[in-house]
Amino acid sequence: MNNRQKLKFAFIFFLSPLFLSVVSAETPPDYYSPENVRKFADYLYEQGDYLRAVGEYQRYLFYRPQESEAIHYRIAVCYRFGGKSAQAIQNFEALLRRYPEGQYTSRIYYQIGATYFLMDRYDQSARFLSDALPRITDRRQHAEAEQLIGLSYLRQKRWSDAGEVFRKLQRSEIMRIREKAAVYNVYAENGEKLPTRSPLLAGALSTIVPGAGRLYTGRLADALNTLFTVGFTGWQAYDGFRRDGLTSVKGWTLGTLCGVFYVGNIYGSVISARVYNRYITDEFLATLFIELPY
Repeated sequence: MNNRQKLKFAFIFFLSPLFLSVVSAETPPDYYSPENVRKFADYLYEQGDYLRAVGEYQRYLFYRPQESEAIHYRIAVCYRFGGKSAQAIQNFEALLRRYPEGQYTSRIYYQIGATYFLMDRYDQSARFLSDALPRITDRRQHAEAEQLIGLSYLRQKRWSDAGEVFRKLQRSEIMRIREKAAVYNVYAENGEKLPTRSPLLAGALSTIVPGAGRLYTGRLADALNTLFTVGFTGWQAYDGFRRDGLTSVKGWTLGTLCGVFYVGNIYGSVISARVYNRYITDEFLATLFIELPY
């Protein structure tokens, strides 16, 4: 081998790796490969862009149909987190029909109950989870479903029912469940002691003295206004009948008006008591911190 051939060989030997690295660096990645589609879907999910993530997970299923259960579960969760509650429930229910004994079955029952709960459909959440409890085989998820039933009772102001659930959960084998149950049980006990007002008593008080029911619920200005209105129209009706007898137009007109005000005063007092109770309980429950798993 002459010197020229040796120089050519050395040139090729040393520059070939550099050439190959440049070529490989310029080769664009396959963005539409199943692995990259899944990575992008997971990235959107982690960023909270749930509804866009749904489309990418569906694209991934086209390539990897064998992962159907796990990906369909993630799609349903995306709908839940993305605010599409009805679609989330539909997807969870479809999963239960397709995989009645699947890997995510216990969790799916909980997710459906949690979705109803987040939709403020507390009664439906409690009823659904109560029916589903025998089919939730995972011990932790079973306890979490019971806890959510208790929280649904709290939201419905069913303090006694909620307390019964949380006292039972305080004997759970799972420490985190026991700790939360102890906190929630205090809410149930305090809920029963809230200073509420009886609508029946408010109505009775206003029957005896117009405005007394409003005063009972802490609405002094309304009580004084009611007392003045009913008293004034009643006095004017009496004055009309006293001067003109039973044919008094003034007496019948203001008497009728007084009767309307009087009945309205009773009804308004009942409503006032209910509004007062709702305000007290809503303010109380506003301090309740709820953290749902999954």
